Amino acid sequence: MEALPYLQKVTLKREHVFSFDTYPFSIPAVNQLFEIDFSKHVTIFVGENGSGKSTLLEAIAIGLGFNAEGGSKNFNFQTQHSHSELHKYLLLSKSFKRYKDGFFLR
Repeated sequence: MEALPYLQKVTLKREHVFSFDTYPFSIPAVNQLFEIDFSKHVTIFVGENGSGKSTLLEAIAIGLGFNAEGGSKNFNFQTQHSHSELHKYLLLSKSFKRYKDGFFLR
């Protein structure tokens, strides 16, 4: 039996977005987002500079409990508030199995 990934799906709660004309909802990766399915072993984000790949990955990491500036879950500091509020608008669907360790490489 193949193991399920911990993070299975990310959905943008579009009904809660006040305006898609404001940051971060105006950037292409977020503006065109409905759902990301993580059922495969590898997911690759592709796009031009400024398309929102890093903003989206950062929001997913924050939603999973990681520090916005990178590191493990036990690495909790903030030198400068630089992340968006996008994580508040994402619904993260997770497996019943918890992961043992993780790291957000910024």
